[in-house]
Amino acid sequence: MIINAHTHQLSKDALSVINCYPDEDLPIIKTSDLISCGIHPWFLESTDVNSAFEKLEEYCRLKKVQAIGECGLDKNVNDLPWQIAIFERQIQLAEKYNLPMIIHSVKMHHKILEIRKKRTKKIPWLIHGFNGSIEMAEQFSNQNIFISFGQNVLTHPLKTQKTLNQVDMNFVLFETDDKNVSIAEIYDGAAALMQMSPLELESKIEDNFKIFFDREWIG
Repeated sequence: MIINAHTHQLSKDALSVINCYPDEDLPIIKTSDLISCGIHPWFLESTDVNSAFEKLEEYCRLKKVQAIGECGLDKNVNDLPWQIAIFERQIQLAEKYNLPMIIHSVKMHHKILEIRKKRTKKIPWLIHGFNGSIEMAEQFSNQNIFISFGQNVLTHPLKTQKTLNQVDMNFVLFETDDKNVSIAEIYDGAAALMQMSPLELESKIEDNFKIFFDREWIG
């Protein structure tokens, strides 16, 4: 089974985690697909935050979403304290409903890690679109934080190859995000970089995905 751990588009050829926002109607998806919903740091200024949290909690309570996110921190967005406050409120919601989180992190990996280390209930998090160092990847995996590789598998193969061949593969997923590329292409590219068969890689990522979304997980 090919799994797309974070995407903004519906797909016919993969099990996908479809991203949406609290001010949108939830998409109509395949039975196998999952939905993540969260308040993105890019849209804080244009979002009625209190209303968004009410809708987000309603989705959680009614079990209409399977993950919180994408949400997180972005160096290029103003008012970091406000970003952190909204991010931490979403962490609390995820912990309340025992949902994993999909994290947007731009030049904020160290801050994300700092926040993570303060949490006593370490539900799974996923840093989507990861292109950081192997050292940071290792720090994330030590905190039960998964990382997801996207189009960089194809556009920056040398850097990605180094990370893929050193990282703890128990914490790796793949995604397309909003890019015009198929998840099958990313799987094929990653398998080639790792000198694995595509079927072997599919099996490993499926195992990781099941762990990430294990509803019986207890922190």
